[in-house]
Amino acid sequence: MKIDTIRHSLAHIMAASVQELYSGTKFGIGPAIENGFYYDFDLPKSLTPEDLPKIEKKMREIIKQNIVFKKKIVEKEEAKKLFKDQPYKLELINELKKDEITIYESGAYFDLCKGPHIKSTKEIPIDSFKLTKIAGAYWQGSERNPMLTRIYGVAFKTEKELKAYLQKEAEAEKRDHRDIGLKLDLFHIDENIGPGLILWHP
Repeated sequence: MKIDTIRHSLAHIMAASVQELYSGTKFGIGPAIENGFYYDFDLPKSLTPEDLPKIEKKMREIIKQNIVFKKKIVEKEEAKKLFKDQPYKLELINELKKDEITIYESGAYFDLCKGPHIKSTKEIPIDSFKLTKIAGAYWQGSERNPMLTRIYGVAFKTEKELKAYLQKEAEAEKRDHRDIGLKLDLFHIDENIGPGLILWHP
């Protein structure tokens, strides 16, 4: 099984978890990316990093249920009915030129998606992924659109690979020039002058 397929499937599992935990969530998109995955959400409440372990726990509960990913092809009008309460999905459906729309179901969760996906959640090693951070992201990448909440995760084929990656990231963070520069008193940032503007010291 390709790791990108696992990562993409984990994005769906994360979305299913968020759907269970935060009723009323609106869904954007959730692709696989380098080293992991993300999903964009329009949530009924703001999230903090402290919420990530709760979402992770729910994801593992879903994975243990051995849920099957089912591919369905439906007519465009039927897809609009299925996603009638999901404005971002409706926008994507309306942008599609074709009349047949591909949907993937995994338990109670279904998503607009061309795939591919794993056959079932049993193919995902239970300790091979971790949710890492929360960020803001404009829908469709345009500042004219709503700001959504993006949750990032990393995933690998084994727990050993995950631990090695997290260790490498932790070491790189220790050597971050932005932090080192502040600690060595090489520069400072004054929010009154401008965020991100470096003021070098003599």
